[in-house]
Amino acid sequence: MEDTCYLAVREAENMGAEYAEAFMTENKGSEALIENNDLKQLKYHKSVGLGIRVFIGSSLGFSSINSSEREHIKDAAIKAIKLARISPADKYNSIPKNSKIESLEGIYDKNAESFTLHDATKMASDMLDAAKSFDDRVSVDSGNFTNSVTTHVLLNSTGMRAEETVTSFYWSIMGMAIDDKEVSNFDFRFGGTHHVKDIDVFSTGREFAKTVVNSLGPRKIESFRGKLLLTPTAATDLIQDVIAYSINSSMVQKGASKFGGKVGKYVSSDLLTLEDDATDINSLGASSFDREGVPHRRNIIIENGILTRFIYNTYTANKDNVESSGNAGGSPKMPPIVSATNIIIKPGKLKLEDLISGIDRGIIVNRFSGNVNPANGDFSGVVKGGHYIKKGNNEYPVKEVMVAGNIFDALYDLVGISKERKVLADSILPYMLFDNISFTAG
Repeated sequence: MEDTCYLAVREAENMGAEYAEAFMTENKGSEALIENNDLKQLKYHKSVGLGIRVFIGSSLGFSSINSSEREHIKDAAIKAIKLARISPADKYNSIPKNSKIESLEGIYDKNAESFTLHDATKMASDMLDAAKSFDDRVSVDSGNFTNSVTTHVLLNSTGMRAEETVTSFYWSIMGMAIDDKEVSNFDFRFGGTHHVKDIDVFSTGREFAKTVVNSLGPRKIESFRGKLLLTPTAATDLIQDVIAYSINSSMVQKGASKFGGKVGKYVSSDLLTLEDDATDINSLGASSFDREGVPHRRNIIIENGILTRFIYNTYTANKDNVESSGNAGGSPKMPPIVSATNIIIKPGKLKLEDLISGIDRGIIVNRFSGNVNPANGDFSGVVKGGHYIKKGNNEYPVKEVMVAGNIFDALYDLVGISKERKVLADSILPYMLFDNISFTAG
């Protein structure tokens, strides 16, 4: 891979590029798929991608291929050069400075190299059995177990060389509970790790089964305004995605972020401390360097409710005359964009059970189904897998309940964060309790 990237850079330079960069990934692994309560498909995958980015003056050209053949590399370099020659100059285009990259320990497991399709199949089967054996009313609509070994290599004209291999295991399960003619809400559960020894499909299958069974027998409620307790999964859509959009410097510079001009000001209650940290090896998105070869770092974004900074790649950092935060994201199929890596919310001081016991009237939301506008924060949708809480007691599951409001307003009404957190695909999130939320009965 390093030789391939070196060839791409050299070809581009020989054609007139003042600066050239090659970013290559190779991914291999296997996947076992679940469908309709059974294993349905087993597959092995291997892919490669190469992106060539060139600058002529301050004009950018880019091309990508899914090949490492010399002729294909040469053709891609030619296309990138042609695009750079006709692209408008942009004074903010530049290359990142060379920086020392310290390799993260703990995101590669050599045992993953010998993990087979048979192993993936067994894991998927074990997760299915864990869910189905919990209660015969559980019905699994879909699921999967995937393992991958991914290598990233980046070389450029300044002599930067960055290489890293990451191993990942992901599993998920989705479905419902069926009791005679009653069908519960769908629910989804996810798990993941970098290490073979930490795979735990049993807990994921059981958690899923327990959730869907407990959502049987829902009742209608009256409309009210009260407290909303988001599970980590529900917080992904309602909180994480909106904040990730709002702290993106590209969105801020376009005037599309509600956080624009608010650095140093409160954007939530003082309970919230949030960071973007790809160096946390417990996170599934952990890595040592970004899409441009800039070392990843821990970026504290919101501290005790106060917005401290935005996230940047080299281009947007040049616009604001700051340093890149190591948040150049993207694949070899595109030039670098600004992207969050791992959104991590600091745990609170109370256990989940204590948060629930303090709710006079509210609803626990396991899943949200609706619309969320990340630009203005407005949201509205249906509570899925929700449970009605009254005077600290989990009374019963609810049905046909709508929830609506504004995320940016709700952040100021954040009144509780749990000690417990869950590792999700690109985040580590706690349970989050909000006050003054409107619930409408169907």
